[in-house]
Parts: sequence; C-alpha cells; structure tokens
Amino acid sequence: MFIPRAAAAAAATLASGLLVPLYIWPTGGSNCLSWATLIQTIAAHPTVPFWAVINPNSGPGKYKSQAPTVFQQCIPKLRAPNVVVLGYVPTGYGASSKKTNVTKDVDTYAGWKSAYRPDGIFFDEVSGMGGDLSTYTTYASHARSSFNGGKGFIAFNPGTNPTSTKYYNIADILLTAENFYQDFSPNQLSLKPSTPATKQSVVLTDGPSTPPTALISQLVKTDGIKAFYVTTDSQANGGNPYDNLPTDLESFVAAIQSAQS
Repeated sequence: MFIPRAAAAAAATLASGLLVPLYIWPTGGSNCLSWATLIQTIAAHPTVPFWAVINPNSGPGKYKSQAPTVFQQCIPKLRAPNVVVLGYVPTGYGASSKKTNVTKDVDTYAGWKSAYRPDGIFFDEVSGMGGDLSTYTTYASHARSSFNGGKGFIAFNPGTNPTSTKYYNIADILLTAENFYQDFSPNQLSLKPSTPATKQSVVLTDGPSTPPTALISQLVKTDGIKAFYVTTDSQANGGNPYDNLPTDLESFVAAIQSAQS
C-alpha cells in the first residue's frame, strides 16, 4: 500500500517516538552498515514513529546537487510507514546573512530524486525569538510547499523553549531540549496549551548505557511529548555526540514502546 510520505510517521499507532539526529555518514556502500542498527530497529518496531534527520554536509551539499551516492543508496532503506526523513538545514539563529543559503539548501533537498528526497526539513540553530518569527515563517512556508505536494514536514531546533509561542503554529515539531543527559530535568519543559507536548521533542547526549525507564515514563507516558532520544555518544570535551548511534538503541526503543502499552 502506498503511504504519502508526509503522513508516514502518522501511520505508526503510538503517539510518541524518536527524533534521531542521523548525522552519520552511511559507510559500507549499499549495505549502509553505519545505519544498519537504526534500519533494523525501525523494522522491529513498526508502531513507533521515527523522525530521522540526515545531514550530508552541514546541509545537503553543493547547491542543486543530488545526494552523495551512499545517501542515494541508504535513504531508501530508511523508508517505512513509521518513518519521516528530514533534511538538515542550519539557519544561523535567524541571521539575515544566512537567508539565501537557507533557501538554497531547502531547494537542493527538494531537487533530489524522489527515491531519496527527504519528506521535509529540520531547521537547526533556530533563534526562537519573537523578532525572528517572520523569518522562520517564511522558511517554514517555503519548505512545506517544496515537499510532498505542499505538505512537507517542518521541524525547528531552538534547543530550548522558544521565547515566542507562535513558533508552535508554524512547525510540526520543535526540539525544545537538547542537552547533556545529566543536566536535564523534565521541569525545564514548558507544557501548556500554547506549547503543547505533542509538538515537543527532547534529545539528550552522554546518556546511560541502559534505557532511563523512569525518565521515559515521565516524558512519554505522563507528559506525552512527541519524541524522545538519548544517545550514549558524548559531546564532552568537544566531542561530536551524533557521529555514532546509541549502543542501547534497540532496548531504548523497546522502552519507548513499552511506556505506551
């Protein structure tokens, strides 16, 4: 059965899932070995929604280029009824000097062939400030219209609660907590009618080697946030916390699923 890509994660039966910063070069040629754990976990948990953010080169690469060959080979392997693939675009916290590059990045992703074209855009370095709302409204509108027949998926990453709640009106999901695991507390989130949990996601690094079941229960079962992801990869001492998948990914996803059963 064909499922429109913008509706893909909605095909999963559970309300909460994972927003995965897949900033990993897909090594192993067509075998996509560095993505294999995620691909296998997606297949093993078809009721859990996944939003996978791909990032070839701090964006799509050269303007109007096609995806690197390994991405052409491996993005289709991510495709599943419970997956939305998003293209990474940095926005420089609303800086006017970045506007042309942001538009070019969106247009480049949109120009990729359909087999590996993303389903929408993950805008990083989002300021969240009221003064930049019009800039991000323009970005979101352009990106949404550029994918899936005008129904592209839009994600914003301010990394914290945006100053203006109007950002919730123009994005499908917001990353409102991106932090070290040990520095995060659920009370850092703003969960109100104007800042709904169903549009929020949390990404934590330097996490434990086993799933934090109490925190999963709080965020997923009690608070009802849309997406939660903890990686064992580290950003301590300037490390890249997204260059490896979590060592406990399968058990973490199982715990996300169990918390909703």
